[in-house]
Amino acid sequence: MAGLEDLLLFDARVYWRLFALENAAVWPAQPVAAAAALLLVLRLLRGRRLSGRWLGPLLGAAWLWSGWHFVALRYGTVNSAAPTFAWGFYAEAALLAALGLSGRLVLLRQGPGAWAGLGLAAVAAFVWPLLARADGRPWGEAEVVVLAPDPTALATLGLLACAGRNRWTALLCAAPVLWLALSALTLVTLGAWQGWIVLAALLAGIAAWAAPGRTPAAGP
Repeated sequence: MAGLEDLLLFDARVYWRLFALENAAVWPAQPVAAAAALLLVLRLLRGRRLSGRWLGPLLGAAWLWSGWHFVALRYGTVNSAAPTFAWGFYAEAALLAALGLSGRLVLLRQGPGAWAGLGLAAVAAFVWPLLARADGRPWGEAEVVVLAPDPTALATLGLLACAGRNRWTALLCAAPVLWLALSALTLVTLGAWQGWIVLAALLAGIAAWAAPGRTPAAGP
């Protein structure tokens, strides 16, 4: 019986090369994405309420871009199932935008889960690109939030831990959780140690969202 590795018609070297091609194609989007992430994290650190009326559409745009430009078009060149996976990104993008514009997504939750979620969002934005160098690969193969699916999913999961725990955030967590689980399985199958990092980040994100916390009725 064929193993999972037999179903993947590419190796780790080919997979990482996709990020080099993506980064070269969209430069200088990387520093713009990093600057936007920094402003978002700093605002949350100051305890400011973040309205989903603008955050939802922005996160939705990130999911739409990474799902279309990387998962469907770039990853799709080596994995025939990738364009199908991309539909999950499109659904998440639409849901984020819709719930944000409807006022059902507000980030002001307090407690250990929210702090852990904020930490995960910061890791996704500022630490995840360093994994390429830790693996001995060039900076051009770094995974950048908004542009690459893994850090985008992790950042979203972390931010949702800063929102109220309800059926809406539970629904929004589905796509990041499923993608990170699939990514971890793929990377472990390819023999890449980053797969275990993805798995650990996924479990931490789930724990952060599920941790006790409270959402103040009003904020600055």
